[in-house]
Amino acid sequence: MLINKTLFFVLFFWFITSSYSQDIKSWDTLRVCSDPNSMPQSNRQEEGYENKIAELFANDLDWKLKYEWFPQRLAFFRNTIRAKSPSSASGYKCDIAIGASPDPEGALGTKTYYTSTWVVVLPDSSSFDKVNSSEDLLKLDNSLLKSLKFGVFARSPGADWIVKNELSGQMVPFVHMQSDPNDYAGMIIEKSLASGDIDVAFAWGPIAAYSASKVSKPKLKLVPLIPTKNMKTDYSISMAVRYREPEWKKKVEKFIVDRNSKIKKIISDYGVPLVNKDGSVVIGNKIFKRKLNNN
Repeated sequence: MLINKTLFFVLFFWFITSSYSQDIKSWDTLRVCSDPNSMPQSNRQEEGYENKIAELFANDLDWKLKYEWFPQRLAFFRNTIRAKSPSSASGYKCDIAIGASPDPEGALGTKTYYTSTWVVVLPDSSSFDKVNSSEDLLKLDNSLLKSLKFGVFARSPGADWIVKNELSGQMVPFVHMQSDPNDYAGMIIEKSLASGDIDVAFAWGPIAAYSASKVSKPKLKLVPLIPTKNMKTDYSISMAVRYREPEWKKKVEKFIVDRNSKIKKIISDYGVPLVNKDGSVVIGNKIFKRKLNNN
């Protein structure tokens, strides 16, 4: 009786695992789940750094490269990596997302391959020439500080910082996930900050660097947002695959490790702020040392 039970569980486990496994030896196309309008990460013109990383991976595999485009918002993985497609070798619309959180909802994160941070974007002018971090904003002349309009995304580290420092009355809220897929988060900088509707913007590092580079007047600069106690500003990014595909996940993670230097070079070429192991932040050609504010 014990043998029969053991055999049952062995066969059951084999059935479950084999039913979800994929024979990637039959794959010849890297099918990427991607946002069509999310620069600098990706767009339909394949101009983003995630597009360049996908191209590198496809070349290494000697596979064709194809995209499944869908706005990276709610239900992204349900409509992409988990959506069935009888025309693909894997049976799904796409098999990898190049950029995802380490614990994405509806998919499985790989090991991370870079860490960025939230930053403050402001005019590179004499009024702010001594501002090298969010902490320096608080050292401005009080009349100037109280006159500033701060653009922040709801429920973001920037909003937390504003509330913590009792500047809520000067906060101009923005929505991170726009209802119109043609809108994007960088508009807080490219339109609102550039036009003077706000004086300072708080944004996720990759988006901030890219959008600030597109504004010629006024000239803008980025400085780190220093976290206060119980506030998180740094986030690591992984790739994402489906659950129960260990062979594919292993191959993706091998690419991340083997091509780490090239991947970092691609990301750096887009000016993405990167967090070093010692906690310092590289923005452009500057290295900013940070010290946690425990207040």
